[in-house]
Amino acid sequence: MNIIRKLLVLLALAAAARAGAAFESARFDPDNALPNFPGSLQLQGITRGDVLVALSISDEGRVADFLVLGCTQEALATTCREALPGWRFTPARLDGVPVPTQLTLKVSFSLEGAVVSGNALNHYFYDHLGSWGDGRLVYRLHHADEIDRVPALTNTLAPKYAREAAQQGVRGKVQVNFYIDETGRVRLPSVDAVPQPYLAEKAVAAVREWRFTPPTSNGKPVLVAASQEFDFSGGK
Repeated sequence: MNIIRKLLVLLALAAAARAGAAFESARFDPDNALPNFPGSLQLQGITRGDVLVALSISDEGRVADFLVLGCTQEALATTCREALPGWRFTPARLDGVPVPTQLTLKVSFSLEGAVVSGNALNHYFYDHLGSWGDGRLVYRLHHADEIDRVPALTNTLAPKYAREAAQQGVRGKVQVNFYIDETGRVRLPSVDAVPQPYLAEKAVAAVREWRFTPPTSNGKPVLVAASQEFDFSGGK
């Protein structure tokens, strides 16, 4: 089966760069092995499908973590999960320095091959899934108003804020966006705007250690998006 390889996706860092900084988008490696269309779906007469994934790309251009946000067939999500860990990117750069980034990719499948497209929209919310229609998706990110109850924190860690930072006037508010998966784990935490990189780093490091009771919809564990704001107003 032929796979479309002549593909170069320019992936932009979601508004996390400080004003005036020179930013270079991460670049998808055209030699990445794209997933094949599963033969089991062909036998069922299914010839097309889509998978939406969120990825965390390291400053070395490797896939540090990824999460399926929606799919039209579970077999397509499985083949994506198998391919993604081996993908490589030219890392994003901020003022010439490689930086980690997060992005959303849509993998569109057909019998001819797979096509990958990306964008810099806020992937923590539901924008990308609405156009597909819930009826086409066998798995998807759930809205907050669809869950049975708000996930409760079972393990929390406050951000460490050095006294020296407070004395130097490093203060402000940081909003961390993240996912809570079906086991209650925090996935892909990040900050959209970074007025103070030090504060953003501390807030993300803390949220990464949090654990929740698994979110459920109609009694079944589901994936949800969440956010938390931290106010660094003192040396606490």
